Parts: sequence; C-alpha cells; structure tokens
Amino acid sequence: MADQTVLSPALLEYARSVSLRDDAVLRELRELTAALPGGRAMQIMPEEAQLLALLIRLTGAAQVLEIGTFTGYSTLCMARALPPGGRIVTCDITERWPGVGAPFWRQAGVADRIDLRIGDAARTLSELRAHEGDGIFDLVFVD
Repeated sequence: MADQTVLSPALLEYARSVSLRDDAVLRELRELTAALPGGRAMQIMPEEAQLLALLIRLTGAAQVLEIGTFTGYSTLCMARALPPGGRIVTCDITERWPGVGAPFWRQAGVADRIDLRIGDAARTLSELRAHEGDGIFDLVFVD
C-alpha cells in the first residue's frame, strides 16, 4: 500500500531520499503500477519490498511463497534477493496484473526464479502441498 503511512509527505520523501535503493527497473515498475486504476492502494510500499528482500538475504531463504502478486513489484524485489537456485512461487487470481510485471522480471534477469501460479490461492496451495509436501518454504508473504 504505497502511500498508506502515518508519515507526513515531507518525512516520507526524506526517508526515501536517504534509504530507498530503487534502480531504473524497480522505479519504472513502481511508477507504472501507481498509474493503474487502484495501483497506489494495491502496491506495497517500496520500503516494505526492501525489507522483504533484506529478510530473504538475512535468513538465507531459498524457497519463498507470495500470495498476491498484483504487478509483481514485491516479487521482483524478493527474486533478486534469492540465492543461486532459489525460487519464488507467486500466486494471483488473474494473469492480467502479473502480466504487467513479467517484462520487468525478464529485464532484471530473474524471470527464471519466479514460478507464477494463476488461480484460486486455496487450490494452488493445496496443489503445492500435494506435490511438494509440507515445510518447503522458508518465507511466506501474504499480501
């Protein structure tokens, strides 16, 4: 939720100016997403995505599950943080919004780490459990 904080706009801008580590790919995807209908309300804050990437690096998480992809900004941030051979399974109900982010995943060179699952998340999770068993994910992000 890109702008849903209790910080003043000036304080948020200052925090982002000294701490945000967006590159051109992330910035373009974030700006494109914000311009979509409901995009600002649906997108996570870039600081949150940075925190998720940090958690992946700190814990050494290699298998990540994300429920709720939208345009895949957080997906991209987490995929970049994965160790070699890592993967993120990201679930969304429609191909429409993840389709916006997929070219950015390819541009960033992490599309091979992203396993996009389209459909009802409950069914997708049930299928994952049936095929891969319990306890396969090191980190789960429910968005």
